[in-house]
Amino acid sequence: MNPRPPDESEGMFEGLRGGPILIGALLDLIVTQLASSVVELGLAPGLLSPDEATRRALVVGLMASPAYLTAKIAVGALGTVIGAFVGARQAGQLFVRHGGWIAVTSTVLGTFASILLPSPPDLNLAPPLWAEAASVLLILPSGVAGGALAGWLQRRQRP
Repeated sequence: MNPRPPDESEGMFEGLRGGPILIGALLDLIVTQLASSVVELGLAPGLLSPDEATRRALVVGLMASPAYLTAKIAVGALGTVIGAFVGARQAGQLFVRHGGWIAVTSTVLGTFASILLPSPPDLNLAPPLWAEAASVLLILPSGVAGGALAGWLQRRQRP
């Protein structure tokens, strides 16, 4: 008979704590937004221009830049790792599962935010398919990685 590992429960939602999941998801969104803004301003300082036409041209240029899109994907993945790490540490159990659910929750919250706060309709801000696919494919692994890192650190700190 193979006993179940002590840090995993049987049900998909069993043992999950909603507060740490929500905190991790919100932290993911905040870190990602702040870091994305830093990347955008680093690549296009003219985004602070009072001239709207200049800002719009820079945004369109950024969306066509593979360097910007790659940086934005990396920043999003890192934000998810950080949010999942913090939320899973706060949960103190089922670290990987909490990390995964933090990734799912931040995706849902981010989707709702983008629906409620849409971009101006006259700008074509949709990223290319490769960038969209890469960011979607990295969401869950990033959350799981943050949770796994939290669990690893927790095990190392036990006496």
